[in-house]
Amino acid sequence: MDLLRPISGLLLVSLLLHAQTLDIYQRVKQTLGDAAEAELRAKSFSRVEERLTAVKPANGDQRAELLALSGAVAFLEGKMAQAAADFRESEKIRPAKEGDRFTFAMALVRLGDEGEARGVLSNLAREHANTAIYWYWLGRLDYDQRRYSEAVENLERAVKLDPKAARGWDSLGLAWDMQGQMELAREQFEKAVSLNRLQTAPSPWPPHNLGYLLLRMGEPAKAEEALRESLRYDAKLARTHYYLARTLEKEERASEAIPEYQAAVAGDAKSADSCYSLAMLYRKLHRETEANAMFEEFRRRKTSEAAPNP
Repeated sequence: MDLLRPISGLLLVSLLLHAQTLDIYQRVKQTLGDAAEAELRAKSFSRVEERLTAVKPANGDQRAELLALSGAVAFLEGKMAQAAADFRESEKIRPAKEGDRFTFAMALVRLGDEGEARGVLSNLAREHANTAIYWYWLGRLDYDQRRYSEAVENLERAVKLDPKAARGWDSLGLAWDMQGQMELAREQFEKAVSLNRLQTAPSPWPPHNLGYLLLRMGEPAKAEEALRESLRYDAKLARTHYYLARTLEKEERASEAIPEYQAAVAGDAKSADSCYSLAMLYRKLHRETEANAMFEEFRRRKTSEAAPNP
């Protein structure tokens, strides 16, 4: 499972700006005035960029700040290449602020430049050893690079520093799971699920991951409970519908499994697994017309999956 899944906008902002003395809004206000701050809060990114470009820096320090602000605004707008370029130019003039370095690292992660991102995060972790988020992201990079033992080490350090972070326990569970340590993974997932319930906007991933693990551990009733909790947080999560369907089928509840497979098929236009599983269930129920149609969709998706990108 890809740990670098998308993060919600509000959470992303809070993670990126946690270490800054002045948050991005305050810095924009300080540099450009109240109107620019209001535009940034309204996500009028292009207008804020125009204002930044129009400023004639009085000295190198001001130019570095303008570039750093431009990088932060580009990041919030989703322009990762521009954000990374702006932060690099800013740091050529003066050492970057802690929060800007972290934002730079996140831009590199989104660009797939894990090597440079690791370098930036490693320096931050060395300089700010008691800041959990840096160890957490190093662990996520380790996981993505299949360095699972290193991921466990970094993630355990992160949750020790921030034991209420559901995402840290969830990621630690995934790292143990990939090493075949299912009981250890279960412990971490259960902690993550409990903490996740306390969030204002709970993530579907901790109960999803716990449910999938319990399915593989042969505990379908508990798996169903966790997977349904995941869908309460995000009813459109196709992969959760798929695992729930598999769980229901394992419990010989075919009539309930079918709509879950259908939701998985409809919710992820690229997934072939859900098509195949639904086709096999239709065949088991002697619904040959529907089975044949779903096998055809399975073949179409597999062919598309194997085709080279244009």
